[in-house]
Amino acid sequence: MIIFNKRSPVQLHRPAATFRKIRGFTLVEIMISIAIFSIMMASMMPTFIVFTKGMASLGNYASMSMSSRNALEHFSRDVHMARTLSVASAYEITLELPSDAGSYVIHYQYDPNAGSFTRKQYAEDGVTLLRTSVLFSDVSELNMVFYNRLDVDVTDEASILTETKTIQLNAKLVKKVMNQNNTDYIISARFLMRNV
Repeated sequence: MIIFNKRSPVQLHRPAATFRKIRGFTLVEIMISIAIFSIMMASMMPTFIVFTKGMASLGNYASMSMSSRNALEHFSRDVHMARTLSVASAYEITLELPSDAGSYVIHYQYDPNAGSFTRKQYAEDGVTLLRTSVLFSDVSELNMVFYNRLDVDVTDEASILTETKTIQLNAKLVKKVMNQNNTDYIISARFLMRNV
């Protein structure tokens, strides 16, 4: 029987040979296709993981570079303006700024347990805390070295507060990406205390 449509005739009863020609995929063909697709995806996964690690590492390096520039800029500005040094050790330093710079007391401290290097700004009395900012985080090593006018290391000397003329800040920042360390060494130049 044939039904006519405005566009084309459609046959309702087809012979059995026609149905055998338009049948679907066999189970074996589907399994082989899935196996090939799985192998292709498995070979692409390591490439994707390496690419992801690389992008995360690049982000970490950019972040560490930006934070180190910011921290060294603050440290440099404060050391250059300082008129006196009231606390000095390998992990902390307290600087007193002159009146034309606000007469602030600036305290830098490295906390090895937290892995952070902070800058605290106090009022002239040295007690009233005005601002705290973390300059470095994820710090694995940090120390300050103090030198006198003759370029002699006075870090362990009793006269450190009166003899210091230049300060060097050494730091090592470490960030992790998928159990891989990204390291950025910051070895600063010596900062001259101009007003001392």
